[in-house]
This record gives sequence, C-alpha cells and structure tokens, in this order.
Amino acid sequence: MSASSSTAENRGMLSYAHARTRSRVFALRLLYQQEMTGVNLDTILAERSYRFGIDRLQECLYECDRRKSCERYQFFAFFDTEPDAYALTLVRGVNERHRELDRLIREASEHWAMFRMPVVDRCLLRLSVWEVCYNDDIPAEVAINEAVQLAKEYGGEDSPKFINGLLGKVARSDAEPVE
Repeated sequence: MSASSSTAENRGMLSYAHARTRSRVFALRLLYQQEMTGVNLDTILAERSYRFGIDRLQECLYECDRRKSCERYQFFAFFDTEPDAYALTLVRGVNERHRELDRLIREASEHWAMFRMPVVDRCLLRLSVWEVCYNDDIPAEVAINEAVQLAKEYGGEDSPKFINGLLGKVARSDAEPVE
C-alpha cells in the first residue's frame, strides 16, 4: 500500500467540496473549542479565536511551493474564514439542547459514561444527534454518514464504529426528547 493511499484510508473519504460538510467541520471545531476552553460561543465569535493566526498561514505558504494545491495550505485557509450560517445553526442548536442531547447519548451508549468518551467523539455525537433529532432538513442517514466520515477524519481508531452504532440507536429510538 502506498503512503498516499494509506493516508486517504486513515483520513476517511470526507469531501470538503460540500458546503454542509464544511459547515459540520467548522461546527465540530467550535464545539471542541468550547469544550476545551470553557468559553461560550458568543465570546469565541466576538474574539474570533477560532481563526488560525496569519503567521501560521504565512509559514505554510513559505514552506510550500504548491500553495493552493497543498493540503496544509487548504486546511489553514479553510479555518481562516468566518463560520457560515449552517455551522452557527449547528453549534447554537447543540448549545440550546445540550442536556437533552447528552441524555439521548447516555441512553444509547451502554456502559460508556460521557466523561470517558474522547472530547472529539463527544462533540461529534452532540452535533450529529442534534442533526438526527432536531433538523428535519437532513435525513438521519445523511447525518449519520457524515458523522462517520468526520469520525474517520478527526476521531480515534474506534470512533467511526462507535459513533455509527450509537447514532443508529438514537435514530431508531422511540424516546421523545424532553422539551
């Protein structure tokens, strides 16, 4: 197996060409930042602390001849933008229904305490459960598939399987969220 195919296999098949995928990635990043820093979304947005510093982007440009065809450049450039409306809808939806989402995750995750889950998985689960349960514009299957692809890209080795199974239980669940 070549190094490039190994990298593609390990990173999943996430396509940043799709606007909703980019929104989910941005939302995941914002949720992760909130979880790790304890800073609320409004402060993060006001301070624009989600952006990479231009010095990091310039360093990347300096080191890379290929510029826009370079994955690293595209990664830095992607996060040097403002979050779009859907990314903000996702994060605000998760923040508004945080307790309900955690309850649904706890009920579906047998033998797994929330605090034991990796932070990325926890954030991704909240994001995806919100899409499955509260966003009628997105079919549950699409939300689950996107979550699995994000888990392949950003989670641990077992994350895609764990997230797929848990989201499947949530989607099949007859339990109504507490209003």
